[in-house]
Amino acid sequence: MQTKELPLTIAAAAKLYTGTSLTASAIRRLVRTGEIPSRKIGAKYLITATAIESWLTGGQLVQPVDEEGGAS
Repeated sequence: MQTKELPLTIAAAAKLYTGTSLTASAIRRLVRTGEIPSRKIGAKYLITATAIESWLTGGQLVQPVDEEGGAS
């Protein structure tokens, strides 16, 4: 069973990557250039953690791993 991933604001996504070079301004730049896919709702961009992870791995979609170590 797949669960739907909730979208994150740029600020919330940046908090997930605190301590890395993925700051809010870096994520915002990547979103605006289209390197990380997003949706613009009003004045806010919404992105998913999967989209960021995909960008980090060079476009390779990361398969989530379940508790038993297998891909879900």
